[in-house]
Amino acid sequence: MPSTKNIRSKLEFLVRATGRPEADIVAQAIDQGLDDLYRHEIADGYLNGTIDRQKALAELGRGAVEELDYARQAIQQDVEWGLKSA
Repeated sequence: MPSTKNIRSKLEFLVRATGRPEADIVAQAIDQGLDDLYRHEIADGYLNGTIDRQKALAELGRGAVEELDYARQAIQQDVEWGLKSA
């Protein structure tokens, strides 16, 4: 977890750089952070089978789901190849 000093200095920098109020920047950071966490959990749920493809498509978009499918297939192929070599 980042230190409070690190967060404070980043926040002060953003206030100076953007001229926006601190509260607006914090609100945007929370919104973006929650969105990232939400998308991550949707992707994890899709990959472990607790969220179906339709829900994943609706929440993440076709491109992201296709990337997840490609990554899963590549990992499965690597595992199969490794097991054959063992």
